[in-house]
Amino acid sequence: MGKLILCTGDTAKEPYCFKLTGTLVYTIEELCYYICHNLETISEELFNQELIVFIREELGLKERADFLEELLRKKAGIKDLVVSILCSCDLYDKNEINQLLAEIDILFRLTPVQRKKRQADYCISHHQYKEARKVYMAILNSREFTELTSEEYGDILHNLGVLDTRTGAFKVAAEKFREAYERNHNEMSLKQYLYALRCSNQDALFEREIKLLVDNRELLKQIEEELYHALDASEYTGLYAEVIRLSELKESGKFTEFYERLNELITQLKTEYRKDSI
Repeated sequence: MGKLILCTGDTAKEPYCFKLTGTLVYTIEELCYYICHNLETISEELFNQELIVFIREELGLKERADFLEELLRKKAGIKDLVVSILCSCDLYDKNEINQLLAEIDILFRLTPVQRKKRQADYCISHHQYKEARKVYMAILNSREFTELTSEEYGDILHNLGVLDTRTGAFKVAAEKFREAYERNHNEMSLKQYLYALRCSNQDALFEREIKLLVDNRELLKQIEEELYHALDASEYTGLYAEVIRLSELKESGKFTEFYERLNELITQLKTEYRKDSI
């Protein structure tokens, strides 16, 4: 059953932006909702002077802002800060807040490097690819990487391989997937390694690795079927259709429209590439 929630405070004229996800919040309720659904990004850095100014000046919640400022001055823990925000409105009840605090306890029982990995995983799931790569590389270039299990290390390499495929760097991705599989022994890393070999036209190596690494008939059949369907499906993508359309325009002599659409496509591809690149 639903419930009626009376909103607290003002609606901001200038929203607060969470830089990691690019999310804008305009009310205290939206701020609480964001915190509850983005736990992986929760850290002391989330609660800063900029946020306090937003709560005080844009939302008109002076007393709550003053209380948060005092907590920060006393270097209060993350749970105190979260509770202070969530208790600013009636969006969540006591039981829901306690459940969230239990989830925070689980999160902060992880080591710092494990929390960083979860943050990067979160970035990938929310299409923040640049930030994900940045955090993963920071982990691998730090002393903390020795605290990772072999599986966790392999999973990071796997995800970096995924990011490489998004920019067409299939050979580089294949190397990462291969090392990932050596560490995490995950069938998904093995499959992505073989797919990356095929996408980078390393057919001879693909055949050798199939014989060396795949001793399961069912898995081999699955890989072959997925490759077949992936190649077949590529003909139905929007990009493929656009390339065919460009070819038709050129062959029919419609050069003005051809160059207009070609420039649009190139601009679109550049934009997408920059989003996925460092």
